[in-house]
Amino acid sequence: MNTLPPLRIWSLALLVVSLVLGACSPDKLTRQEVYDPASCEECHPTHVEQWGMSMHAYAGDDPVFLAMNRRGQEETNGELGSFCINCHAPLAVQLGEVEDGLELEEDDFPQYFKGVTCAFCHLAAHSEGDSNNPIEIDDRLVIKGPFDDPFQDPAHRAEYSPFMDRNQRESTEICGPCHDIVLDNGVHLEQTYLEWQNTVFADDLTLTTCGNCHMPASSEPGPIADVEGVPARLLHDHSMPGVDVAITPWAGREEYRQMVQAELEDTVRSEICVDSEPPGWRVTVGLENIKAGHSFPSGSSQDRRIWAQIQAFDGDELLWESGVVPEGTPASELLGPDTGIILRDYLKGADGEEVHMFWDVAEPPERDVLNGIRVFGAEEIRVWDFVGPAFTEPDRVSLRLFERPIGLDVLDDLIESGHLDPAFRAEMPTFELVDAALEWTGPVLGTCVQTDSTPGP
Repeated sequence: MNTLPPLRIWSLALLVVSLVLGACSPDKLTRQEVYDPASCEECHPTHVEQWGMSMHAYAGDDPVFLAMNRRGQEETNGELGSFCINCHAPLAVQLGEVEDGLELEEDDFPQYFKGVTCAFCHLAAHSEGDSNNPIEIDDRLVIKGPFDDPFQDPAHRAEYSPFMDRNQRESTEICGPCHDIVLDNGVHLEQTYLEWQNTVFADDLTLTTCGNCHMPASSEPGPIADVEGVPARLLHDHSMPGVDVAITPWAGREEYRQMVQAELEDTVRSEICVDSEPPGWRVTVGLENIKAGHSFPSGSSQDRRIWAQIQAFDGDELLWESGVVPEGTPASELLGPDTGIILRDYLKGADGEEVHMFWDVAEPPERDVLNGIRVFGAEEIRVWDFVGPAFTEPDRVSLRLFERPIGLDVLDDLIESGHLDPAFRAEMPTFELVDAALEWTGPVLGTCVQTDSTPGP
């Protein structure tokens, strides 16, 4: 005889109790319907379509995440528990539908419990910390929004919440705690929220929240729901592009990658100076984060790979180069802290050797990133010096900047351990930050060129 798992029985029991007690009136969505984005789509098709291509929707289906979680459970003998899925499938965790995230790979696991869903964000009622998702949802099923005069849709109750108001500081308390991760041993692994708090974006006079950047408002007001009587509002984009992308067939995958490209390409201001360094010459490269409201890279910076390709020429002759990474080659094989320019975090285990998996981390990451803007109008430029070959001076030096959301060396580690399908390796894209590209053409040594910029939030 087939039986339901205890966690599913609990969920069904909760639904029955809510109906018996009248928590959902006949004209309201049921509890299960409120939890399912497909129910939201009937009245909010644009929002759900945008969310559906986002990494929030993809968070519980991403094969790299699933591979890491499965490997982590094996290598920690299950002690990893719900640590990862607390952010990658938070509604499922709070409703007791999952224990360790391995359930997400089961064929019959409900899709509406995967990822960061409409219900989890719009039911968010409390946040008790800055890290590891301490957010609790409203069991009353009252949908939270950014409007202080919410339209009372017949499908659900609604109320204003500063957590959903991107113009209020409280809204960062809903985004930040899933983008700031502290390990059980106290190591502050991911620091996006902390980084934002240390920038000018967090100042009261220049407050720029997560939503201000990642959920821009429409230029013209329109109805937020396909329901008669709904007033016109400024709609907020729910695709929320950042840096990560889908590597499997996914709704809007190519359109979303174009959004990520647009987000990345004007993030960094660059500068090249070329001078004499007898008996040769010297190239100085400066990079500055002028856009991101946190460090760059950020989030799982231990997985990110951002690098600079620099080439010096005399006419058509290549004199010297750094950071030329052939397609399909891990950037970290060619570049490191002392060999070129690569931006990332470095993780070390108990033996002091580099590790890729966070459960092996024994000490705080060594950070090699561009800080966010900390003082309005002030420059915080990181500088690298390179000395060229003797006796031949360049008449042209070029700079290009590239980014991979997850390094191929990280994927190779998961492939080697048998947790990731090798076919996914070729699906990881490389983006170019085109606005950071520069070319110095002299003719006088001791001169500099730089990209245009308008720093500040």
